[in-house]
Amino acid sequence: MGAEMVTKGDQAGDSIFLTSDRLASLSDTMFGVAMALVVTTLLPSVQAYKGAVIGMLPNLNGELIAIVLSFAISARYWVFQQQRLAMTSTVTPLQTLLHLTFLFLVVLIPISTSLSGLTGSGARLVPVMIYGSHLFLLALVNLLLWVEVHRDVGAHLQIVQSSIAVSLLVAALAVAAMRPSLALYVWFTVPTTPLLLSRHLTRQIYGIKVR
Repeated sequence: MGAEMVTKGDQAGDSIFLTSDRLASLSDTMFGVAMALVVTTLLPSVQAYKGAVIGMLPNLNGELIAIVLSFAISARYWVFQQQRLAMTSTVTPLQTLLHLTFLFLVVLIPISTSLSGLTGSGARLVPVMIYGSHLFLLALVNLLLWVEVHRDVGAHLQIVQSSIAVSLLVAALAVAAMRPSLALYVWFTVPTTPLLLSRHLTRQIYGIKVR
């Protein structure tokens, strides 16, 4: 009976800490908070603006662009996270660590988005590099998670998509180092370009048909 109790206790411990359902609940909460806070980064500028309402949008144009970009990237990674957790019933300790690192980077998105000097002619090197490095780390951890998932289930398409995103963000950092104002255009390709190219590249690399 004692051995049976230990076995059941061990199994219960595994189910408490390493189930994808629990991570899915945590992910939904943290993504929801991060995506809501991204929008609220606009509030200080709105409250500080003293002119007519009709003239507000041109003055907030740069900040709105950064918010739209961060929201779109967050939404894309939320979809990735849901797909990933739906494909696995349990996660290994390494995957749990990567998931927590991924979620930590997600909740930091509102902070990096609130940096001034990210877009337009007023783009400055330091904030652009900080924001770009943040997006790169997020994409890199996302790729590592797909590689780990691929050990148990096929994730060829997701690995290709994530690899393209990482490559684009490396290119964005290189562009930002020379012309900070141009990095924005590369960042905006991240939510869409991997989706457009990945199916063709997956067939070319792995020789499999992707629906």
